Amino acid sequence: MKDGDSSLFPIGEVKARTGLTERRIRYYESLELLTPRRSEGNQRLYALKDIDRLNLIKELLESGVSLKVVKARLTESYQEAEPSERDAPSYFEGKRIAHGEGSRHGSLYPLKDRASILRRLEEDREGHK
Repeated sequence: MKDGDSSLFPIGEVKARTGLTERRIRYYESLELLTPRRSEGNQRLYALKDIDRLNLIKELLESGVSLKVVKARLTESYQEAEPSERDAPSYFEGKRIAHGEGSRHGSLYPLKDRASILRRLEEDREGHK
């Protein structure tokens, strides 16, 4: 199906391209991990970026990442892609920590995923050597 210049696919095609079940795809939609478009008949229609997103979700989950972390990473990716949508205080707090400013034992709160927290803790350990 076509919508302007972008290709849109029904859930059956998405299922074939991702290896996910229709139920799983709808579950990820219910968690707000993606938002497909709807046809006039209310059929879900997915863009290529939705298929890529589903494949990324699948890869992350298969690598042992939790759904909570997957959602955080996807939100973080969106924020990187859309700088005007960032929450300014969190953004600058993250920048401050990334540049090593502030207390060595400061809050890990601005770090949104496990990988960032582990990286931060490893940096702290290396600093004690």
